[in-house]
Amino acid sequence: MSHYAPLFTFVVEHDFYDDGVVHGLSFKPCERTTRVMSNAGLMVKSIAGGIAVLFDEMKKESLQLYVEGDEPLDLVFKVYPEDASFGSRSDISIDSAEMILYVNNHDHGSDGDERIKLHDDSYVSMIDAIRLDSDQLAGVLGRREKFSPPFLVVSVRIVKDDLSRIGNPDVSPAKDYYIRLKARQVFWKYYLMGAFVREGLFLSDVDGLAEFVSMGKEELAGHREAIAFRSVQKLPLKASFDYRFQLKEKDSNGDKVIIKRLPMAEVTRFGRDVIDGSSEVVSEIYINC
Repeated sequence: MSHYAPLFTFVVEHDFYDDGVVHGLSFKPCERTTRVMSNAGLMVKSIAGGIAVLFDEMKKESLQLYVEGDEPLDLVFKVYPEDASFGSRSDISIDSAEMILYVNNHDHGSDGDERIKLHDDSYVSMIDAIRLDSDQLAGVLGRREKFSPPFLVVSVRIVKDDLSRIGNPDVSPAKDYYIRLKARQVFWKYYLMGAFVREGLFLSDVDGLAEFVSMGKEELAGHREAIAFRSVQKLPLKASFDYRFQLKEKDSNGDKVIIKRLPMAEVTRFGRDVIDGSSEVVSEIYINC
């Protein structure tokens, strides 16, 4: 009877999500990896934010033959986001259609049991991108995938040390690999419509973390009029927020709270403003009364 034990895990962390890991990723092994996994008794299990690769202890010798072979045993996976909004909530600056994010464990080792980050900077960036026609991707991407590539390719090399950890009670048998993605940061812009189009209104942050400036009156589609307020700095997008932005009004008795807690930015509604001479993405938030 087969008994599967963990060989390694790989997780994609992300600042956007409340639990810190990406939801809805699909991991597709390349053809060679699929063949090796079948022959060596390996299987993939989904975990929060990533995958765990398990091995059949009854086939350890088969796995060992691959590890000790002339060709390195690299397990390569293509990673696809299932959520269409993934790119909108992620700060991934790949500025060329001929490039793709690529990480591997070849140069990222660990002497202890700590988790292993597969990139040098705090977050994955353009530094971790390679060309689609790179030798590192030979046999990995099909013809169609070169025109519509995955967002990431990850390669995990299995070496003798990985096998020697198995059955050793002093170390964890599975190596824990991860990468970290930064939440997208954009300017936030509130449009106040209807009865809110009047003088004396302003936006305030209860915690003093953000500041908003009035952009005056703007005409929207359908000849609707609005008063706009835009954040001074870029703010991160998140699944849920701790911000406490308020709409206030100045009157003779001081500042009066009109809306105790304003709605937060979404990842589905963006526009552009020219800010300091540059075209910048803004998250548009509409409030009508």
